[in-house]
Amino acid sequence: MDEKKPFGVDMEEQLAAYKARIEQVRASAREKGPDYFDRWAGDLEHLLEKYDKARYKLTLLRKGGEGALAELKEGFDSALADLKAALARAREKF
Repeated sequence: MDEKKPFGVDMEEQLAAYKARIEQVRASAREKGPDYFDRWAGDLEHLLEKYDKARYKLTLLRKGGEGALAELKEGFDSALADLKAALARAREKF
């Protein structure tokens, strides 16, 4: 029997994977020493803000009504794409 996942579970899994990557980048920066970490702390906070924005959009998407679903999904997709791009730029630095 094929069971469907509840709405948003795949999106939740994507966000969890990005959160794990952000934490890996943060750990990598810490390993390089406090001066290095302090130098990039702002960028790391920026990544976390993007993560929080995507998480917020997902929450809105889950709570949204039928009519707002397409608009909210577009907002989530945009926030997720922004998070992906920011993480890619951060990984180049670390």
